[in-house]
Amino acid sequence: MLQILAILISVFLLNACSTLPSGPSVLVLPGAGKNFDQFRNDDLRCRQLVHADIVASQNELDSKEEGQQSYDIGYIQCMYGKGHQVPVPEEFMYDIRQEWHPPAKMYEP
Repeated sequence: MLQILAILISVFLLNACSTLPSGPSVLVLPGAGKNFDQFRNDDLRCRQLVHADIVASQNELDSKEEGQQSYDIGYIQCMYGKGHQVPVPEEFMYDIRQEWHPPAKMYEP
């Protein structure tokens, strides 16, 4: 029983120290004119590329969240570069509606 407890504690501690994400946490959709096979191939290539980049810079990551954020940013950039639809954070969206203000009336003395 003590041995099982020691193994479980070590697994939890190792998991807490892990900063390597298992995959992207964002939804990317196939781009216009891209079929599903092209999308899957691009997805696999981008996952491999970003995984290699994260492993190379793993010493610089402080937390799982930072590792996941770095992974997502690299993945989005890669998939966008291959012509797929990627999420855009709301703060980067422009409001196309503009308020209209009538011109001020000029009063003649």
